[in-house]
This record gives sequence, structure tokens and C-alpha cells, in this order.
Amino acid sequence: MRAKSHVTSAFSLFVLIAMIWYAFHSQTPNGSVENNLPANEWSTARALAHVKELSKAPHYVGSKAHEENRIYIKRQLEKMGLKVEIQTGFTIDEYGNLARPSNIISRIPGTGNTGDAIALMTHYDSDPHSSLGASDAASGVATILEGIRAYLTDKKPVNDIIIIITDAEELGLNGADYFVNNHRYAKDIKMILNFESRGSGGPSYMLVETNGGNRKIIDAFKAADVEYPVANSLAYSIYKKLPNDTDLTVMREDGDINGLNFAFIGDHIDYHTQLDNYENLDRNTLAHQGSYLMPLLDYFAATDLSDGLKAQVGMDDIYFPLPVLGMVSFPFSWMSILIIVSGILLLGLIIYGISKKRISLGQLLVGFIPFLGSLTLGYLVPTYTWQAIKTSPFYVEQSSVFPATGYLWVAATAFFGIAIAFLLYHFFYNKTRVASHSVAPLIFLWIICLLVAFPIGDSGLVPAAYLPGAGFFIIPLICGLFLLWLNIYQKRPSYLIMLLLAIPTIFIFVPFVVAFPVALGMNILFVAAVLSVLVFGLLIPILGHYRKKKLLAMLSFLICGVFVYFAFAKAEFSPTTPQKTSLVYLLDADSQTAQWATYDHHLSDWTKEKIGDDPQPADAGDAKTIDSKYNGRFTYVKEAAAINLPPVESQITVDTTINDLRTIKLLVRSVRKVDRWEVFCDPEFQFSKAVVNGVVVPMDENGMPFTYRRGNRIISYYVSNQAPLVMELTFDASQSPEFDVYAASFDLSEQPVFGVSQRPENTMPMPFVLNDAVVVQKHITTNPTPADE
Repeated sequence: MRAKSHVTSAFSLFVLIAMIWYAFHSQTPNGSVENNLPANEWSTARALAHVKELSKAPHYVGSKAHEENRIYIKRQLEKMGLKVEIQTGFTIDEYGNLARPSNIISRIPGTGNTGDAIALMTHYDSDPHSSLGASDAASGVATILEGIRAYLTDKKPVNDIIIIITDAEELGLNGADYFVNNHRYAKDIKMILNFESRGSGGPSYMLVETNGGNRKIIDAFKAADVEYPVANSLAYSIYKKLPNDTDLTVMREDGDINGLNFAFIGDHIDYHTQLDNYENLDRNTLAHQGSYLMPLLDYFAATDLSDGLKAQVGMDDIYFPLPVLGMVSFPFSWMSILIIVSGILLLGLIIYGISKKRISLGQLLVGFIPFLGSLTLGYLVPTYTWQAIKTSPFYVEQSSVFPATGYLWVAATAFFGIAIAFLLYHFFYNKTRVASHSVAPLIFLWIICLLVAFPIGDSGLVPAAYLPGAGFFIIPLICGLFLLWLNIYQKRPSYLIMLLLAIPTIFIFVPFVVAFPVALGMNILFVAAVLSVLVFGLLIPILGHYRKKKLLAMLSFLICGVFVYFAFAKAEFSPTTPQKTSLVYLLDADSQTAQWATYDHHLSDWTKEKIGDDPQPADAGDAKTIDSKYNGRFTYVKEAAAINLPPVESQITVDTTINDLRTIKLLVRSVRKVDRWEVFCDPEFQFSKAVVNGVVVPMDENGMPFTYRRGNRIISYYVSNQAPLVMELTFDASQSPEFDVYAASFDLSEQPVFGVSQRPENTMPMPFVLNDAVVVQKHITTNPTPADE
């Protein structure tokens, strides 16, 4: 009998491993590049041809490649017989990001003459200044171009289809803002499908954007029958708490338009860098975008969109995918009763198990020791290990995101959690204790459901931890109750039945082992171990019957060690994992002094050529920090020779005072090519109105512009067609505002006069900061002239 038991246990372990493998690898379709697919099918090969063309060079707003890509996209749409419109104009957001986007727009009339439209949206600009933008978002452009081509081969829509390829998304969602607030088509759009990325691989996550409830949107998504849905309401709840807006956010906020984002976030190391290239774009990921677009386009092009799929606030569904079943959803309003009933059932099963002498109250309490011990070690060891590791030069510039070796560390952390759990449960193993030891994880999960998903008014028991989308955690809990009952009812239940009941636990929790660190950064690496321990605990009704836990613990430790070894071995800079470096030449035009500056924390040999081996730390308190996504500041500076550069010219062309309010029009320009203007002004100077390049600056609830300053910065202008900066400002006539203006060009390495050598292959430009730039600074005063006085 024991030999048979070992065989069935080994078989069940093999099945569990297979299910875990499938939980990861079933998220995306096979992106094999086939060149001879029928014309009416979406083709990865045809989409890749667009990606390759659109990612030849950085194509940020104002660059030559940006204009070339706009022409390419326009011609591709025209080849399909579509009329294309370029919408151009200045727009500025509340943070002072000014741009002149050129949106690419086309409309396919529907046969139903409803006037209602489904919109397909992405953006075609790359992040300034070195990103090749293959994933972000040439992949989105390619998805839409290939999808529309395939759709129009043999179909005609009932509703109109509007294609919106926005511009200046990377600068401040400027193109979407300009479209939704100025274009005649905006009022006709009832639903938007937006294609984005924050990496170059991994599954594409579906995220809902709505001002109301999500129920009608989720019902429509399910009806479209997407084959590979990677979508869950927890991601939706987390997304709403994060500051990661997309073009679709602007459409929702300003146009009250519902929509779906489709974004992949794997291989974050490539995001906004020169590594975001054609070669690094995951083919399976691109195919996943296509697998979303085609069924959803079919559905929304033919269904009634008159209500815009709008539901009242509170009409929300909890949703998640399961194999075979696809998307599963149920109303969030069920959560309170589900949590209460599951708690009563859990208590009832404990009492029933004690009465049947299958649960011992003492062993039930003992069962908390290996479970909570595993959770504690799963948190502490990865947390402090990562705190120590991330200080090394390889990780210091990327510690808050997902590094090149991130997947290795996630795998090592997950196996560490499994190893600890096997080892601690080994010490408490007895075949009569399985039911007793199965209770602790269920109580733990029930408490989690109670804290994060039990509704109280508009919030939960702990408002800060309230994530209503996590309500589907109740499903593994319910399955766990059945597993507990089986182990009470029978000494050795059928492994087949228990494995079937384990499916929700594996397919709901296991993908999060990777997804959370990838999405939220390596500072929560411990989640990989904690979730692995939680899954292990919920599977104790199965794993608890295994007699070789110590052996499995040693094997898991060994696998953990292998991943750790490779993580350390690969933690070196190379052409595939280059060091992020930065260099800026900063000239003060007033004092004719200059300095080299960098954002690097650990200087590379290339940076040291200008910064030196013993550079001066930059002023950490300087409020005039040139704009960067993560509020990065210069780390080191060194005095440099002042080079004669064309000056920044400023002129007050209008100066009037009415009712103690002074209005000036300040023109700022340079004969030198400028890619970006930055304007700083001390907060002591307040303005009652501001118009920049003809656009009114958004005001706060008190009617004041420039409220949301980053440091002292009021304007960041990304230049197109060398258009100058024109600021029309109104303020108290008793004040005389002063400005520090920075004129930046992204051509430091292209000008021989600066003597900057070519970067080595194991380095690359640092993203998210002003980099490889020549910056001229000028102080501008607005003091009235004697004649004015």
C-alpha cells in the first residue's frame, strides 16, 4: 500500500507542477511568425513589419524620425482606402507639459448609420530621447494597422470605427487631451480599445477605464469571447490607486468615454531605452495584442453602443480568468454574504472535524506554526537580501523597477518560500494531522478577504487596504473548504478530486507570484515567497499527505540556489544588459560658467571622462531640477570650460497694467536648435492667468495656474518645428516675477566641440531624465523699465 501511496503522491505532484507551468504559459498565444496566413487573419509577421519600420530610430516629438513615422502611418492607412486627417495644435496639462501634437485620425463609416463609434487608439511618439519605441508603442500602431487591414478584407462594420494614433503621449498625454477636447469625432465615441506597453514582453493585461460601474464592460468583454484573457478585478483596483495614466485616462476624465487598456509590462528593463527595439519585442506578446483586438473589434463594430456601456457607480463585477471557462465574473454586491457564509462554513467544518475526531484543536493551533513561520521567513529573508543586493552598481540605478535579472530573483524567492514550507511542515508531519493543519491557511485567507474585500459603505474595514477587486480570492477559499471537508470525511481522499479543486488556487494565485514584482517593483520581491507559501498552505490537503517533505525541501533549496547563482552570474554590464549612464553640459549664459552634470550614482568609465574620479556632489536642495519622470536630480557635477553657444533670447512684447494686474507677453527663443525648454519660477510669484503658446494653462479650484509644480518648474515645452516659447502671464502689478529658463538640445554627442566619446557597448543612455543634452541657462527678469515706471 505504501508503494502505491508513493506513486499516487508523485503523480499528484507532477500534475501540480504541470498546472503551475500551464498557469504561466497559457496566458499568451504562440507568436510564431507565419508568412502565409490568409489575408483576413491577424498576422504576427505582417504586424512585425510595421514595428520594424517604426522603430528604426528614436522618434520623440520634434525629431526627424517622428515626422517620418507619421508619414508612414498615414500612407499605410491610405493604402487601405481610408481618408486620413492630421490634427495639430498646442496643448498643456496641469503639470505644465506643453507640446504641439499631431494626431493621426481616420474614420471608417458603419453600415448602420448609427453615428456611434468604437475607437482604436495608441500613440506613435517614443520617449525622449533615446528610446526606439518598438514596444512603446510601435507595437500598438502595428496591432491596429494589421487588425484594421485584416478586418476590412471581408467585413464591414455596423458602427463606425475611428482610428486615433495620438501624439505626445510620452510628454503628458497631450495628443489625447487635444483630441478629446477639440475634435468633432470625440462626441461619437462610445468605447475605446487602447494598446500600450510598459516593457517589451509578458502577457498583456486588460484594464478597465470607466467613471461608473464596470458590469456592462465586463459583460461585453466576456461576450466577445477573447481566447487569452489576462484580466482580473484586483489589477483594476490596484491600477486605480497608481499614478500610471494612459491616453485612455484622459478620454475617460474629459470625455466620459469608457474603454479598455491592453498593456504588457514584462522585461521592464527595456522600457523607454534603446533596448526597446524590434529584436527585443516578444513575439508572443505582440500576438497577444492581436488576439485581443480581433474578437473585440468584431463584437464592438456590430453591437449596440448607444448607451456607451455605462453603468451606475457601484454596479461592479469581480472578474478573473480560469482555464476552459474563460472569464468568470459575479457582482461585487455578493461579497459580504460570501465572506460571512464562508466564515460560518469554516467554523462549522472545524466543529464537525473535532466531533468526528479528524481535527484536533491542539494540532489546529500547532498548524499555525509552520504556516506563519513560512510566511514570516518568506517575508524577512527576501526583503533583507534584496536590501543588501540592490546597493551594488548593477542594481542601484534600477532597484525600484524590474532589473534584467529580476525573473531569476523571483524564481529563487518563490522556490525559497516553497522550500521553507516543505521543511517546516516536515517537522510537524503526521498522516493524522492533515485536516488539522489545513485550517490555518483557510483562516488566514478568510481574514484577507474580510480586510480587503468586505464592503462597509464606500470603503472597507481597513480603508487603506481596501481592494474590492480582490474579491475573487473567495473562490480558492471555497475550494479549500471542500478540500478540508474531504480530508475530514476520508482519511485519504481521491487525489483526482482534490487536484480538480486545486485548479482555482493555482490559476488565481500563481500568476501573481511574477506579476506583482514585475508590476510594482523589486521592493516587494518578498511577495513571490509569501504567495508561494500561501498557495502551499491552501494545498496542504494534498501536500500534507506527502511523506518526503524533507527531500522536497532540499530539492527546492537546491533549485533556489541555482537561480541565485545565475542571478549573481548575470549581474554584470554587457551589450544585452548595459549600464545606464548620463551626461549633460550645462552653460550659465549670464555668468558664462559651465559644468558637466550626471544623474549616475555609480560612475562608469565613460562618465568619468568628463566628471572625473572625484566629482563634486550636486546641490541636493536645488529646486530647479530639470524635469524627470522619477524626480531624478543631478548626483555629481564638475566645472567645465565655457563654450560660446548661441544665446537664449527673451523679449517682453506686450506689457500692460489694468486694475493693479499686470499682463506681459514674454517671447523666448534661440537660433540654436532647441528640443526642450524648461521654465522655473519661485512659488512666491503667483499668477492669476497664464496662456502659453496660445493655450490657457489649466487652473486649480481656486482659479490659479501652475499649482502642480514639480519643484519650481512651471513649464516643460517639447519643441516642434522650432516654434518659440510665448508666455502671456497676468499677475499682481506689485510683483516682478523672475524666471530661470533652460534651453536643451539632445545633441551633446553629435557636436565635436564637446569632445564626448562614443559610449561603450556595455552602456546606454539613462531613461527618464534629460540626457546627452546641451543646456543653456538664462535668468530673465520682468522688472519694469524706467519709462514704464
